Amino acid sequence: MVASVSSQARPRLPSASPPGKERFAGFPDEAIQFFLELQAEQSRTWFKAHQDEFSNYCRKPLELLVYDLQGRLKDVYPHIADVEPHFFRIQRDTRFAKDKAPYKTNVAADMPIRARRDGEDQHTTPGMYFSFGLDGEFVAIGAWHMGPEVLTQYRQRVAEPRLGKQLKTAVDKLVRAGWQIASMETLKRVPAPYPQDHPCADLLKHKGLALSAQPSEGISATPAFADWAEAKLRDAAPVVNWLDRNLQ
Repeated sequence: MVASVSSQARPRLPSASPPGKERFAGFPDEAIQFFLELQAEQSRTWFKAHQDEFSNYCRKPLELLVYDLQGRLKDVYPHIADVEPHFFRIQRDTRFAKDKAPYKTNVAADMPIRARRDGEDQHTTPGMYFSFGLDGEFVAIGAWHMGPEVLTQYRQRVAEPRLGKQLKTAVDKLVRAGWQIASMETLKRVPAPYPQDHPCADLLKHKGLALSAQPSEGISATPAFADWAEAKLRDAAPVVNWLDRNLQ
């Protein structure tokens, strides 16, 4: 998957899943105002008193967006209808963090393009990630982190002339369209045994492969955000499907 999931048990907030006839209409202005106040307060007492605002202005629009896109994208990701999107908790896991602020200032979700195979690491299943909050809004795709065995397989496939060219062509096309490439960790040099001047050198340095895209300002407050996200995720299908075919 594109992002990791905390295993810390916390109470679940009210969910709109799966929405019925209601459609995504955009994130209201009240959502950003809520996050600004949450950032200033960072209080469990304050959050409990304003939990309905969080559910209505932040969580519910995200759920409507994700379920809407799940329905729209079945033709390019045929097995996406078989999965249940995961909506991240607003609570932060502060057990090992210097910053003890209890709440995030964004809402986020991820959705694999298919059900996880037996024994498959959750971070390896290619998928999508959605985020909205004070740090902006974006969609992302890919596999953010790969374990040692999967990473070895990924690099072997990338190093093959035909397969490597396929992925590089697809990634380069997204980058030219404004996507940004990332992974949980990136090496400074191409790992052995691959040459430093390998045609896919940049891809070989990553210990995962994810790309993210941000919309133009203001669009997330309108229904057009779903149209924009759909178009972007359709454009990204060659990369996502390459990962799914080659990381097994």
